[in-house]
Amino acid sequence: MRIALVHAFFDDAGGNERLALDMYRALRELGHEVDLYTAHVNERAWEVLTSGMKDLPRPVVLGEPLVTRLLRPTGRLVRYRRLVAASALAGRLARQGRGHDIVIETQTNVPMPWADASYIHFPALIDYVTLQARGGLARRLYDWLISREARRVGRGGSLVMTNSSWTAGHIRRAYGDLRIYVVHPPVNVEELLPLGGDRGKVVLTVSRVSPEKRLTAIAEVARLVPEAEFYLVGSTSVYSGPVLREIRERAEGLRNFHLETDVPRRRILELMSQASVYLHPPFAEHFGIAIAEAAAAGLVPVVYRDGGGWTDIASRIDQGLGYTNVEEAARTVRSLLNDSERLRALSAKAREVAKGFSYEKFKERVNEVIRLLTAKGP
Repeated sequence: MRIALVHAFFDDAGGNERLALDMYRALRELGHEVDLYTAHVNERAWEVLTSGMKDLPRPVVLGEPLVTRLLRPTGRLVRYRRLVAASALAGRLARQGRGHDIVIETQTNVPMPWADASYIHFPALIDYVTLQARGGLARRLYDWLISREARRVGRGGSLVMTNSSWTAGHIRRAYGDLRIYVVHPPVNVEELLPLGGDRGKVVLTVSRVSPEKRLTAIAEVARLVPEAEFYLVGSTSVYSGPVLREIRERAEGLRNFHLETDVPRRRILELMSQASVYLHPPFAEHFGIAIAEAAAAGLVPVVYRDGGGWTDIASRIDQGLGYTNVEEAARTVRSLLNDSERLRALSAKAREVAKGFSYEKFKERVNEVIRLLTAKGP
């Protein structure tokens, strides 16, 4: 089977890009001939993405439209650029006539009519429409533009893959009766399952440092649970400065709160082997790789009661691991740390649930989708 994998831009080393490369790897291992197409590759991002990955050829760069090429140096209008570039890629691919049996698109978050399957991390149509009430005039105009473009290009009835049952519900809300299959992003459970050791009253949070994550809540919980040590490990960007200042202000005077930024992977693994509880900030993740990794390492996740991290991970471990406010999060953390027997039982359950997010499970689910796409019948 010859498959085209279309990913508009490899400009970042984020979850979308890693998912595309994991999809490529899985399809190759399943015996398919796979071509990876893109409009542009950022060399630094590609180096980070492919570090440690063997036998991964570079994507075929088909070029990008003039408008997205002119916008790229600004770093702005990223979502619009993706929609425009992906549609242009489809046209160029069709004109080349390379004879692919299946085309899969992995970045626009729209069910593209020219793709046999699309991987939607969160439906663009909802994302942009619901944001229209926020921000100033410029933001509302941009959201209107994206909404219009998403409606224009996303008129297909393609099969949709997505990252959680929670996201699947939002896709149905946006597009109605589509074939939707949950294909959880893979987690390196083999690296994490062996972690253990002397776990104490240590609570870990791993997150990107950005405004929407509401990370100040972690310091507020730490203030309410002074008997535990809280570690917030965050990856930063050029936009993280104000968030870091606010976190430090909220944590002033706290001796049990520790903020570490941009640490190497080995430091995260070290903390995972020491912590008993993983506390995720009050943000509804589409899936929550950090939550799944913590569960695989044996930490008991306490998660905001919304999003895929709740529906597909924490709630499957125990319904009592969700919270809706800082006070409830503090009570849940304290209860767990004071009940060693329950903590051990939930730690074992967390590892079992996390096994369902392994790379092998991901590959099995991808294979099921390919079989559905190639099945004979109405």
